[in-house]
Amino acid sequence: MVKQFWQRIRFIRWLLFLAMAAAVIAILAGLKVRSANESLPAIAAELTSKDGNLTLNNFEYRDVKKGNARLTVWADTATYFEDRKETVLDQVKAIFFLKNGGQVELLGERGVLHTDTNNMEISGNVGVTFGKDYKLTTDRLLYNRDKELIYTNEQLVLKGPGLTTKGQGMRLEIEKKSVSILRHMGTSLEGVSPFTEKKRRVS
Repeated sequence: MVKQFWQRIRFIRWLLFLAMAAAVIAILAGLKVRSANESLPAIAAELTSKDGNLTLNNFEYRDVKKGNARLTVWADTATYFEDRKETVLDQVKAIFFLKNGGQVELLGERGVLHTDTNNMEISGNVGVTFGKDYKLTTDRLLYNRDKELIYTNEQLVLKGPGLTTKGQGMRLEIEKKSVSILRHMGTSLEGVSPFTEKKRRVS
């Protein structure tokens, strides 16, 4: 009888341990990816520590519109500042999903995601890949969610098949799939006439 009693005690302890472990895993999984169906400020407030700041590793955030993912942001670390309504990101990667199945990819060393508007800034060795074999590099980019616009006023270099263009200022309209260089500062081409277009279509 005594042996059976202790066996039951051990079995109950094991069940309690499994239940606690499952609860912890569910909480961690819920923190890793949260849909934009819930507002980012609400998510951040839920996780905020007493001093108003919270740092998360392996941050991932998805912005969903009408059931479709429009943007996913990853960062090595993310620190939320409640008073500034900002999430500061380190080593950032963002992918914008186009309606036709294409993508625009951004990389940068640092970023700021504004929790009240979902607008974003990325800075430090910023790279943008879009279209077919087009890549743009600059020091700082901004994203306006409502206008679906990626833009900068900084100097930039745009590289594509057979061309390298230098300029200052850029507007990339995400859904229209068009990019405009505001100030053309020179282009190097291979085997074609000089590049004079101010606007190129991308797919």
